[in-house]
Amino acid sequence: MNRTMKKAAKLLTAPTIALALLAPVLAATPASAATTDAYTFTNPNGTLNATGNNDGNQISVTPDGTNYTNWRLIKLSDPGTFDIASTSSGKCLYASQPAIQQSCGKSGEEWHFRPVDGKPNTFGIVRRDDSTGTEYCMDNRGGLHLWGILAQPNACNGSASQEWTVPAANAAEARSLALDYYSDLCSKKTSTCSWTEKSEGQPEALPRQPASSVWYNDTADKVTQVFTTIYHSGWSQSFGVGLSSSIGVSVPVQAMVSTQLQATTAYESDQSTINGIAVTVPTKNYGWVDFAAIGKKVTGTWTFDTDNQPWTTDATVTVPVINSTAGSTMYVAHTSPDQPGTTNVTGADAPALTMATKASFTPDLPDGTTASQDGPNTVKLIDTATGAKIGTIKPSTVVDTKGTTHAVDLTISGNVITQTIENAPGDTIDGSMTMPAVSYSTMTAPAVKPAGVRTAGVRTAALTTRSAKATMRPAFWPLPDRQHPKNSDEWNKCMAGQLGKSMVEGAAKAALLGALKGGALGAEAGPEGAAAGAALGMLKGTVTGLGKAYYVCGTDPG
Repeated sequence: MNRTMKKAAKLLTAPTIALALLAPVLAATPASAATTDAYTFTNPNGTLNATGNNDGNQISVTPDGTNYTNWRLIKLSDPGTFDIASTSSGKCLYASQPAIQQSCGKSGEEWHFRPVDGKPNTFGIVRRDDSTGTEYCMDNRGGLHLWGILAQPNACNGSASQEWTVPAANAAEARSLALDYYSDLCSKKTSTCSWTEKSEGQPEALPRQPASSVWYNDTADKVTQVFTTIYHSGWSQSFGVGLSSSIGVSVPVQAMVSTQLQATTAYESDQSTINGIAVTVPTKNYGWVDFAAIGKKVTGTWTFDTDNQPWTTDATVTVPVINSTAGSTMYVAHTSPDQPGTTNVTGADAPALTMATKASFTPDLPDGTTASQDGPNTVKLIDTATGAKIGTIKPSTVVDTKGTTHAVDLTISGNVITQTIENAPGDTIDGSMTMPAVSYSTMTAPAVKPAGVRTAGVRTAALTTRSAKATMRPAFWPLPDRQHPKNSDEWNKCMAGQLGKSMVEGAAKAALLGALKGGALGAEAGPEGAAAGAALGMLKGTVTGLGKAYYVCGTDPG
C-alpha cells in the first residue's frame, strides 16, 4: 500500500515495506533537538511501552505499566509534528505493524496530537496521509502477546483504544502542539476547519509595530527618503485557557472570519506586495515607519474536523479594520531629532505627502519590451519578439489623512501610463501611498538565439529577443549586467532583487527630480512636486523595474 505522508521538508511517496505501514523511505529533518518533559500514554487497556532498548523492539500496551513507559517529544520543523523517543533507549516510535522502536531521525516516525473533546488530557497520537486526508491513530493491534497487547497505527475511528491520556503536567503542551498542527492544516485546507463567531468588540488602537529601518538625514536640507516597509497583516489570534499557536492568521482563514463580521470593513494586505512609503525627513532628523493597526477583538469557536472526528477550541481573533470610529489601519511615517527607542523621542507623525490626483509618464523600458493595458486597472509588460507576457502591475492604494482608503486607477494610451486617485477632493490629495502589486510570469524561452550572443547554456528570452548592440540607455538607467540563473530559486531571487531595488530607487529619484524641477513628473502637484513625484515614482520604478528584471534575469530556467 503506497502512502504519501507529510514530512518535515516536503511531500514524498512511500513504497510498501514488509511489516511497515505509513513508513516512507526518506528521513524527516528535525528543526532542532528540542525535547520535552517525560510523557506517558495510557488507554483503557494499559500504558504504551517499549519492550527493550534495541532497534526493532516491539511496542506494547500493558495494564501494569511495566517495561519502558516514559517518552519524550523531539519537535520537528513542520508545525505541531514530533518524534516520540524512549527516555530509556533514546530510540523513536516507528509506524510499522506492529509498531517498533528504531534510531531517530528517520521517516515513518512523525506524529501529531489530536485532542479528544470532553476528555481532559486525552489525545489521539496521529499520522496523516496527505494524499487522501486519512489519519492513522496509534491503537491496539489486538490479541495478547508475551509483553501484553501489541500497538500499531490503525485508521482513526474514534474507538477508546485510540484515546491516550497524558500526564496533566504535559496536557497544555500537547494541546498547544495540536493547535499548531491543525491551525496550519486549516490555513492550507479550509475544508478541515470552520469558524463560528460569538461576539465582536469595539475598534481600538493597538500598539504600533516597527515597519521599516531607521534612516538619519545628516545633510543640511530636508530629503525625501523612500522606506521599504516590513509586511504586517494586522491579524492575530489567541486560544482559550491562555494557549497560543505559532501559526499566523493566513489569508484563507482571514476570509473565513471576515464573512461573519457585522458592519466591519477588514484591512486587507498581501505579503507578496512590495510596499514603500516616501517620507520627507528634515535635516538632522531620524525617519522611520510604524504599522498602526486599529483592531477589534472577535471571539468565536474553531471546529477542526478530519475523518469526522471533530474537536473544538475557543479563540479570540484580532481583526484589523479601516474606516471605523477609531480610525483606520495604516502605515504611519515619523520624523524626530531623537532616535526611536530612546527616552527623549519627541517626534510626531511625519507630514502627509501631497500627491497629484492625476499624473502621467512614459516608462523607460529595455529594448524588446513594451507596456500595454491588461484589463481594467492593470498594466502588462510583454516581450515584443515572442508576444509572451512578462508580468503585470496592479495599482497601489492611497490612505488620506482622515484614514479613508482611495483606489488608484491605471490606464495606458500609446506609450503613456496615467495614474488617477479615485474620489480625491481636488487636484491633490494628502496621505500616504503603498507600492503597486507586481506579478511576473514563468515563460519558456525560444529555442533560437542571435548570432554572436553567448548564452552559457541558460534558456533566456532576454538574450534571444534583444539586440546585442542595444547598450545605450538614459543616464539615470545605466544598462546592468545580465545574470544567468541556474534554477528557479536563483531566478526568483534575481527577479525579486532587481525589481525591489528599482522600485525603491525609482521612487527616490522621482522625488529628487520633482524637487529640482518643481514637479516635472506631476505638474498638477504645484509646489509639492517632490511628494507627487515620489508617489508617481513608485509606479514608474515598478514598471521600469519589471522590465529591467526581465532584461537581467531572463526567463525561469526551471
